[in-house]
Amino acid sequence: MPSKDNATIRLRVWIEQDRETYLGIGSTLLLQHIERLGSLRKAAEELNMSYRRAWGKLKKAEERIGHPLVEKVRGQGQRFTLSPHGRELMNKFLRFYLDVEAYAAQRASEVLEMQVDKAGEFYREDTE
Repeated sequence: MPSKDNATIRLRVWIEQDRETYLGIGSTLLLQHIERLGSLRKAAEELNMSYRRAWGKLKKAEERIGHPLVEKVRGQGQRFTLSPHGRELMNKFLRFYLDVEAYAAQRASEVLEMQVDKAGEFYREDTE
């Protein structure tokens, strides 16, 4: 069933602990945007979510994980940076996600006998 058009694989991956989301691509993507922009408000805007929703998502993730994921930058108003634990967790999950996505696209191409590309929606510049 080969096709001339390429297909795209889209994945939603998360890790659960005690039947609750421990870490997923949504929280990781929020951390990625906070790191790049230095602002929770700007990260929320780029992800098309309210500040309140972004704040709640961040606080819930910190409660589940048991560590702060962001830190306020002193003397910079509402500026944030990732905590060392937050940065490490974000980087690990993104590497994991990219590995899963690459495998899934390759395997789908083999099984479906057509070109299946990665969606590329969660990439970091330094992993490409």
